Amino acid sequence: MNNALNMTVNTLPALTWNWLRMNSTRIEDVTADSRARAAADVPAGIDEETTESTRYAGQKTAMGSDVDRLIALSGICTSSYSSQAGRKSEAPLRIDLSYEKDCHDLSSFDITAADDSEMTVIMKFKSEENGSAAVQTRYHAGRNALLKIIQVQMLDDDFTFLNDIGGSCDENGRIELIQLILGGGKTYTGARADLSGDSSFFKADIGYVVGGSGRLDMNYISDQTARKTESLINASGVLRDQAFKLFRGTIDFHKGCAASVGNEKEDVLLIDDGVVNQTVPLILCDEEDVVGNHGATIGQLDEDLLFYLRSRGLNEEEVYEMMARARMDAVSALIPDEKTRDEIRSYQNRHSN
Repeated sequence: MNNALNMTVNTLPALTWNWLRMNSTRIEDVTADSRARAAADVPAGIDEETTESTRYAGQKTAMGSDVDRLIALSGICTSSYSSQAGRKSEAPLRIDLSYEKDCHDLSSFDITAADDSEMTVIMKFKSEENGSAAVQTRYHAGRNALLKIIQVQMLDDDFTFLNDIGGSCDENGRIELIQLILGGGKTYTGARADLSGDSSFFKADIGYVVGGSGRLDMNYISDQTARKTESLINASGVLRDQAFKLFRGTIDFHKGCAASVGNEKEDVLLIDDGVVNQTVPLILCDEEDVVGNHGATIGQLDEDLLFYLRSRGLNEEEVYEMMARARMDAVSALIPDEKTRDEIRSYQNRHSN
């Protein structure tokens, strides 16, 4: 089967001026003709099954309905993983996706943390050569549940990757997302959290490095409808060469989400003059009793810091490389799995300038 779609992805919940060209992104001729082969290490306490379609068909995602169309057109099945109610999984669920040359792969996952359970999912995406792939992950965190999703992207510089996430949290449910985007040519990614349960919580920590002529297009949405919800979106990135990056971050306070809090922040280090950076931090509010903050720090290193480090024997290139590595190390340190952290360090060492 060889299907190609023209897709509109990563649409802002509230549109800005069209001339800015940041409301959404158009991708032409997206091809998907096979289901990706995933290697899964499923620990005790996690139930696994394969279904013809997602159990969360009505759940919105960050990249939008065109990814749903792509999945439906391919006819692939969904891999579903669920924790057992009241059980804390001692080991993480590991899902490794390794892509072959010239692939056009698709994957669909459902992740469910049952009531009063804790579950960690580590997803790694790897390729050594060019190709393309799309992954859609839908999740649900039940009452008093904690779900951690960790994604590490280590793809070839000529690889095109679509990574779509969307899910919801019940009362006191928590979703913690960590993403490290360390490689890839064109990456389109995003995550959505529907905080529909009172005192539910969403946190996203994102680290990215984009170099060469790479493109990174991002869309993160916290949709807060219940009382006393909280969201934190933190992104830290490095752009070099002629890289392009567009970050959209939206915190949406709906009527009835009284006493809710939302914060988003992005810190971008620009190494070369040829990079293009676009950042759209957005707060939407239909409720008075809320607190929302957003901000961005974008630019090159401070001249005083550069002077200090040069005086310690480092040249300017070494200083920038050290600071870039430090940003990724800070996000990597949040990953509660030594095996994954070691693999990240190994990848960074192999691809360091």
